[in-house]
Amino acid sequence: MLPLLAILGSMGHREDPIVTPYFRKEPLGIQSASVSSSTIAQFALEEISVGLTATYDNPFNPADFVLDADVTTPSGSKYTIPGFLFRQFDRSLKDGKEVVSAKNDSDWRVRLCPTEIGNYTVVLRAKDRSGSVTGDPIHFTATSSGAHGFIGISSKNRQYFSYSDGTSYFPIGANVCWGNDKGTFSYDDWLPAYSKVGANYFRLWLGPSWVTFAIETPGKPEEGHGLGQIDLGDAWKLDQVLKSADALGMKAMLTIDSYNTLRAHNAYPAWDKSPYNKDNGGPLRIWTDFWTNSDVDRWYRAKLRYLVARYSAFQNVMSWEFWNEVDLTEDYSSEVVKAWHKRMGDALRSIDPYHHLLTTSIADSMGNRNLDLLPQLDYAQTHNYNSPDIAAAVLYQQARKSEWGKPHIVGEIGADASGPRTTDDPQGLQIHDPIWMSLATGSSGTAMPWWWDSLIAPKNLYSIFGAAANFIKGIDWPSEDFRRTNLNLSYQSPPKLAERRDLTFENGPVQWADGEFNHPQSVTIRGEAVEGDPTLPGIQHGVRNHRDWHNPVRFKVRFAKETRFEVVVGDVSGYGGATLQISIDGDPVMTRAFNTGENASMGQSVSKFAGAYAITIPKGEHTVLVENIGNDWFMVNYRFPSLMARTAPAIQGWCITGNSTALIWLRPEGRTWQRVIMSKQTFPATSPSYASLEGLASGDWLAEVWNTWSGEVQSHQVLHIGINGHVRIPVPSFRNDIAVKLTKVPVGKFH
Repeated sequence: MLPLLAILGSMGHREDPIVTPYFRKEPLGIQSASVSSSTIAQFALEEISVGLTATYDNPFNPADFVLDADVTTPSGSKYTIPGFLFRQFDRSLKDGKEVVSAKNDSDWRVRLCPTEIGNYTVVLRAKDRSGSVTGDPIHFTATSSGAHGFIGISSKNRQYFSYSDGTSYFPIGANVCWGNDKGTFSYDDWLPAYSKVGANYFRLWLGPSWVTFAIETPGKPEEGHGLGQIDLGDAWKLDQVLKSADALGMKAMLTIDSYNTLRAHNAYPAWDKSPYNKDNGGPLRIWTDFWTNSDVDRWYRAKLRYLVARYSAFQNVMSWEFWNEVDLTEDYSSEVVKAWHKRMGDALRSIDPYHHLLTTSIADSMGNRNLDLLPQLDYAQTHNYNSPDIAAAVLYQQARKSEWGKPHIVGEIGADASGPRTTDDPQGLQIHDPIWMSLATGSSGTAMPWWWDSLIAPKNLYSIFGAAANFIKGIDWPSEDFRRTNLNLSYQSPPKLAERRDLTFENGPVQWADGEFNHPQSVTIRGEAVEGDPTLPGIQHGVRNHRDWHNPVRFKVRFAKETRFEVVVGDVSGYGGATLQISIDGDPVMTRAFNTGENASMGQSVSKFAGAYAITIPKGEHTVLVENIGNDWFMVNYRFPSLMARTAPAIQGWCITGNSTALIWLRPEGRTWQRVIMSKQTFPATSPSYASLEGLASGDWLAEVWNTWSGEVQSHQVLHIGINGHVRIPVPSFRNDIAVKLTKVPVGKFH
């Protein structure tokens, strides 16, 4: 075995050996090891305290020292779980900030979770530079507990999640990625508030170095910092939050790294504090070498080993997420990053005995199909911000990614990537609408909002999650075999005067990379007829920052009379601004410069230019070109007001039907976040209507109309469905939005 000096010399070309505060120089031996009880509940976290002596410089380096536990289950299967170095801490608040202080010296622990009922045997093995030693067998019996177990992909339907015992798990929650100054004390307030209303999921970040639970932190090696060491204080804080979350029924996604660690410029860079940076004692001069450097690979595997050792036995850890928005790492290369995920996905699977789900996330809402479809990644995600209609963004991505053969959730969503818009949106429409769209389109979990500490908590918006949790309570998602269903909306009493509606091209895809929507687009309109089924991008890129993404939109129109046309601008890039130009038959008729300056962070955007920019198109045949001739991007929709004859009530609806349940979400037509919050548009109460759908099993069905904000049933009735599977549901007049839940009634219940 090479001494640690030689190992680190090859890694970072250091002249001096790394010195950790945890080094030992003692004869190798296991003196004691015991479980907490001879009987342990199935799926409970069990911790074995190990008394041992050994010689090592760095206890986090498996080339220097290893403690493993070989576990034999009641069925005779075997697995190995690593041991880990532990230190007990106390926490306190000083001047409003959390401070943790070590209570005693470090010691060794093994955590495991019995997944079977019956007799277990555990044998400890330790290995240092001098050799290896084996401890005496430890025995305990696992007893039935009624716990559901770990979360995986359902064997009934691979679009959804379930527990070990087959019980459905549908995540409802939010990103709660780090604490504010109060650190874990904030979670004492936040997590119970989510749990109380029925939420069951949250997301935590373990990097970069400034987050509450940073596993790797920059600093002096002799103080326990730098690459190859674990911050035991932060690890202890994560213990406390996971344990309290478990008691509350909250499951966690643990995000191992965020793009910031490998970003040196713009968009919240953290390379200057990265433990991989040579200036901080790491091995790398350039961030891109992270993906291919063999020494970094070795240290990353060591970090994975520690995470598995310390946290894999928590059955409320839903999944490991390798990276937050990996495509924002500087000089991102899709193929190189894909190869890294294959290596590390295989490595993590090989050491995690409880087979936690694996995922990673992409900032580009379109995702990266090559990466997302890796077999090493169990489910796909979408992150979405700045869409004029964030609910429609959920709809679009769910429709695309549900075809990828694995679960899909919207892992992050918000109205604006640059801020919570708390003053604009104190009621949380940007939280509410994506959640209900995800329910009505068959997502594998609710859309997960950002801004937990600056919008959800200060405005006490937890009831939004509670309303959704009440609505779906008791649904067995994998067993339902849900499918998207067309919804036909009709008047209960048609209006005497004919109504007209807008022709809109809204909520198109937003791409931050080369793709089908970042090229010139075209659509043809003849009178009230639109040729084809065009999808237009929800962003226009300018001619400087990403000239190769420049995507003007050309409308070829023929109208019998003058027609109003509106370009509805949303947020504008804060990194150079943008310029809208509208031309008719090659002649510019409107030019508007959106000057935002050269903001230092590409993550910032500006909302002050949001609004409708209108022109009049003469009658006859014309070509209208909408183009961004400025520096960067603006978000955009297109609207021809009152162009189309209305044949149905001004309601939009989405629906999924299953074997015994159907879920419907309805809102006034065009009631988007941008129109309500930014344009301050009000919507009249809808006309009483019918919602018709097909494909339901024959028999009696209970139809409930729900208030989506209070989570209460407004009205209900039993409808009989014949062998044709068709149902027509009366829908009352409403102003904001409502939901309808249909549940098949067991035969004979009402007879």
